[in-house]
Amino acid sequence: RTWVARQNGQLVGRVGACVDSYHNEAHEENSGFFGFFECREDGEVARGLLNAAESWLREQGVDTMRGPCCFTSNHDYVGLLIDGDPGPPTVGMPYNPGYYQEMLEDFGLQKTKDLLAWLYEPGATQIPPKIQNMIDSIIKRDAFQVRTFDMNRFDEEARTVRDLYNQCWSKNWGFIPMDEAEFAYAAKDMKKMVDPDFLLLAEVKGQPIGFSLTIPDFNQALLPCRGRLFPAGFLKFLWRKRRITRCRTMLLGVLPEFRHRGVDVVMVYKTFKAGLARGMNQGECSWVLEDNQAMNRILQGIGCRILRTYRVYDLFLES
Repeated sequence: RTWVARQNGQLVGRVGACVDSYHNEAHEENSGFFGFFECREDGEVARGLLNAAESWLREQGVDTMRGPCCFTSNHDYVGLLIDGDPGPPTVGMPYNPGYYQEMLEDFGLQKTKDLLAWLYEPGATQIPPKIQNMIDSIIKRDAFQVRTFDMNRFDEEARTVRDLYNQCWSKNWGFIPMDEAEFAYAAKDMKKMVDPDFLLLAEVKGQPIGFSLTIPDFNQALLPCRGRLFPAGFLKFLWRKRRITRCRTMLLGVLPEFRHRGVDVVMVYKTFKAGLARGMNQGECSWVLEDNQAMNRILQGIGCRILRTYRVYDLFLES
């Protein structure tokens, strides 16, 4: 369900809520999500919107209200920006005014998980010699290979990624398996956005064991259009698209039995080098769970810094 708030006939806020049975089955939970929350700086309006979402979720019989998520934690725009650089946001990541945090917490929502966006800047964060030597040593061992996507076999490669995705993230907080139809829909859109050198597959003797997906930050090209693509805005977008200087690593995963062997380190490194070759001066890796110690250590080790922190909240709905 979705709701809007009006004052004196003027639109002043919105919110949505849903129950995702796939999520509840996968995690053995009884949760509902709220999202698409936008509101002017008015506590009364915020409470009215959140009350509407809470009441509807209670009617559905769930015991937890979680968000903001649009509509689940498996999609983009997860969490509330609570700390760090306020923007402009990287493609697929949320933005909100700072006062949203106070609104949600005044309503009684409490932290359930923080999500981190890491920034790497090639001009300022060259890979330290110790890390570079480690990467060279891992590559020299030739225990696995990392290659780019074969775009001539995109559908087949995408199916491989779906299988890896469902296996790599199966134990992760908030993860929901993607079926073939859902992934095919996402892959169709993704094909238009990707640079094949930013799509990496790791293999051992031809067996896929991991992958990473990075896309250019198309928000850089869209911002000058000011929300209007046609007619002149589309030309602005095409011109700016060739001059994007920022990218975002959206997904990176390795099968559990092949972790702690440097596979993820090499994929991060090769993405780093591909960005440099294209004149990228900034890259974001997001989002990473606050308690994903392995990935956070890798990113910190190559000189990245936390750019932004996003928070997902829970509200226990008493019966």
